[in-house]
Amino acid sequence: MGFKADFKREMRNVVKDVEKEINKTWKIDYKGHSIEIINQIKEEQLIVDGITVDRKKRRSLLSHIIPYSKLSGILKLQDGTKHKVSVKLGGYVRFRCIVKVDHEMVLDESIKLDFLPWNHKEKIIPFIQQQIRTNHKIVDDRLPDEYYLYDENELRLAPGLSDYYVDERPTLFYVKRLLKVFEKQLNHPTNETRKKTYEKIISDNMASRSSELIERFQQTQWDESLVQQEALWLLEHAAHREVVKFAVLILGCTNCEKYKELLFTLGMHEEFTSYVVFALKNGTIQGNEQVWRLSKSVDGWGKISAVKQLEASTPEIKRWLLTKGCENTIMNEYLAYTCALNGDLETALSEDEISKELYDGASLIIQALLEDEVTIHRIEEYPNASSVLCRFIHHAHKHCQAIEDFYPMMKISEFLNDDQEIWEDRLNDSWTQEDYKDIQEAVQPFINDSRWSQLAIDTLKQGFSSQALKIALFYRLDVIDLLFALLEKDPANSEIYFAVMDTNHHQHIRELCTFAETHLSLSNLSDDEVSCLQYIVQDLYEHEGVGLPLIQAALRSDDGNLQYHALSVLKEWSPSYSQQAATRELIEMLFLKTKDKEDRKLAKQLLKK
Repeated sequence: MGFKADFKREMRNVVKDVEKEINKTWKIDYKGHSIEIINQIKEEQLIVDGITVDRKKRRSLLSHIIPYSKLSGILKLQDGTKHKVSVKLGGYVRFRCIVKVDHEMVLDESIKLDFLPWNHKEKIIPFIQQQIRTNHKIVDDRLPDEYYLYDENELRLAPGLSDYYVDERPTLFYVKRLLKVFEKQLNHPTNETRKKTYEKIISDNMASRSSELIERFQQTQWDESLVQQEALWLLEHAAHREVVKFAVLILGCTNCEKYKELLFTLGMHEEFTSYVVFALKNGTIQGNEQVWRLSKSVDGWGKISAVKQLEASTPEIKRWLLTKGCENTIMNEYLAYTCALNGDLETALSEDEISKELYDGASLIIQALLEDEVTIHRIEEYPNASSVLCRFIHHAHKHCQAIEDFYPMMKISEFLNDDQEIWEDRLNDSWTQEDYKDIQEAVQPFINDSRWSQLAIDTLKQGFSSQALKIALFYRLDVIDLLFALLEKDPANSEIYFAVMDTNHHQHIRELCTFAETHLSLSNLSDDEVSCLQYIVQDLYEHEGVGLPLIQAALRSDDGNLQYHALSVLKEWSPSYSQQAATRELIEMLFLKTKDKEDRKLAKQLLKK
């Protein structure tokens, strides 16, 4: 996001904080009559006996440079006498409300405006604790501070992912200055010192500063009890996630054994798992056992960070790494190498017989290591990979019964059939010709077995299966009729749309577009239908004129990616399509309402054609 957008969001947040601080209401009972004064950021009201008798509106924040606002009205008592109610509101450091009836002072109240950054906001720790108490897990991974981090309709990052996209450029003296203000907080814990620490924390991110923070903190000689007291205070009051991260890191630099359950609870939210892992390992007894326990309680970026820090110190942990450690909701490729290496996959597969659970776990790891679209850690990097593959194929004679059991056999065969140039590099590196030959001879009987191609077809007749589809395509089977039959049963299954578009067959794509035009709710797309349309539209560049109603639906949608691809496709097509009345009208509307510079640029180019 650019500087302008960041600045705009920061200003919005400032206005929101000021608004919450100065929104005040005073109620006075005067001789049986109600006088109510309401102060808000853009207006003040005087209400007498339920009727608004005066109101002052402010057009902008700049109007607040006028320090005081005055309101007045008439109060009629039961004896018929009328009295003037005068109100004076305002102030910078202290906000004062003075109310007089005629010349009689009936209220003079002064409130200090602290603008404490944790005030008037939902606190993060109670939010997490309530979910764990109620559900024993995190069911809503949104955090209360998201309003301050994301603009409306901006894509939200999965918990824990933001730490992988931090700015690695050093902020000079940030950590040194942060610890300096924290030291003042330790020695004089007041709202003023705590506010300075809090504001310093949220001015940057902890992910890129954590190593330096830990290193510098460990060089201090501060009173541990005071450190824990203030770290806990920050946790209790934290309404911003970076404050939680700082407090957990600081707590983890102390002996925090008695706080391990609190830490564990926080670690179940994957935004904080990696920080809690540090605290558990560094500051508690048997911290590795707690990290293992936490690894089993998370399944996204938190699991990835926890498993990478987990020491395979017992046979039980090693077995868990091989059977359950790799699988996660982000991508199994992130943990496959770690689990294979730390779980000692080679030794586990060297047994004469293994359990089906271990076979399934090894299957998942091997598939991830063989994945050719991800380059985190490939099978070539794993020591003795050829031995592992041979032993796995050996155990497949017993355990390979279902379509999902055969899938890794297919992946191994595809690996062996890589381009000759790739294999030349492998043979010059860590593999031998004998390795290649041994695996080829071991896997080929499975590949030659005709039951797997038939099982793939039978599986697809029952319902869509990505593995069955890949196996069918591996055997070069024509499955297009099956895919369209599956679409009839499940017309909003985006995976099927992707599979048909991936054929890049013009006639199949034309038929798919016709199907989508009649089966998707183009005027009111659901989330699933948006995904379906995305797969179609993004691949229509080379199919001029095909799916124009889908292009128009994409332009009408509120999805930024769809709109961009629709405009991009029209740019590649001949101008006659974008100049059609209905299409041109949609482009004009998008040009006027979009906030995306690239979309506006594309729309402008199309309108000029």
